[in-house]
Order: sequence, then C-alpha cells, then structure tokens
Amino acid sequence: MVCVLPVGSYEQHGPFLPPTVDGEIAAYVARAVAERIGGRALPAIWYTCSKEHEDFPETISVDCKAFLAYMEAVLRSAARICDAVVVVAGHGGVADAGNMLASQLDYELGPKILWLNIWSLIPARDHAGSDEASLYLAIGGRLLREPEEVCEGDVHLMRYLRTAWMSKSGIVGCMKPEEVSAERGGEMLETLVDKALQRVKTFLSSIRPVYRA
Repeated sequence: MVCVLPVGSYEQHGPFLPPTVDGEIAAYVARAVAERIGGRALPAIWYTCSKEHEDFPETISVDCKAFLAYMEAVLRSAARICDAVVVVAGHGGVADAGNMLASQLDYELGPKILWLNIWSLIPARDHAGSDEASLYLAIGGRLLREPEEVCEGDVHLMRYLRTAWMSKSGIVGCMKPEEVSAERGGEMLETLVDKALQRVKTFLSSIRPVYRA
C-alpha cells in the first residue's frame, strides 16, 4: 500500500487568503494522487516550520529542528505499515529540509520515502498572490475578500529572507485581480496533479517491480 501524506502550514497568506491554504491545497493533491494510484491519503500535518512569516499575525510556527524530528518519527512509523510514503508538501519553506530528511531515511530504511514539494512542479510566481489564490478557488476555497492589486518582493528570495523584509502586506510577488479565477486555477491544478502523479509513478517503478507502469 502506498500512503500519501499532505503537509501544510498555518501561516499568514496576506489579506485575501486564509492561513490554512498550503495544507488545503496539499490535501487536495494528496487525495487526487492517492485515488489515481490506488493508495491511501493520510490526514494532513498542519503545524510546521514557518519562521519566515513570524513577523505577521495568523502564523503558528514550530522550531524547524522540532518539526524535522516529529516528521522523522511520523515517517518511520508510517514506513512500517506502508510500502511507500509520498509526502505532498504545500509549504515550500520546508522543501530543502524535507528532501534531506527523505534521503536520509531512504538510505537507512531502503527507498520508501518521497518528499514532493508541489511548488517544484509548477512555476512558483507568488506567495499569497494571483497563482495561489486561483489554486485555492479551484479546490473550492473562498477568498477572505475581493482581491486588490499588490506587488511586493520576489518569491525566489523567500528561502533566504524574512517575509516582512520584502512585503508589508504578506504577499510576495503579485496579486492581480484580473488573473484570479477558478478556471485559471483549475488549469494549474490539473498540471500540478499530473506532474505529481508522474513523479510518484517514476519513484514507485524504480523501487518496486510491482509498481511498474
């Protein structure tokens, strides 16, 4: 059995999106992937390392070392009952650490863990901007209020800088109302799920002959 584990965050997403966006998108993708491979979608992990957003309200973050220790314990336990564990991470801030943890566990346990950062599958143009808002609408989410145009900072610098150093609103990149729609988000979501599925199938076919497509 393949288990698919969504990992999100509870962090600020500007004035237009709720703090649960990362986990909601990750859970949707995890369910879609699990359904298409005949696996099991596990309950999401919500509270993660979001230190870069702690200058804003609506952020609950845990120490990054504590998060990795907890994730290691979860993955070790899941690996006992699952043939493979696919982590679908909707929070890009834990991508580097998650990949390192998965590699470490794979060396020790055998190749069983795949850490999949959804923002590596589609171009990451913003945090809490037009793209993320459109994705959120596509999974059935509702914006907190009508979006207004905001452009601040560079999303590619988020792995190095605190969000508040680049943005007053909490949006990094651009929120452009004319670019926000469920239709546009649906196209992005379809691409995201297809690429996630392709990555998962490649991983599974390389570690277990029974999973070869």
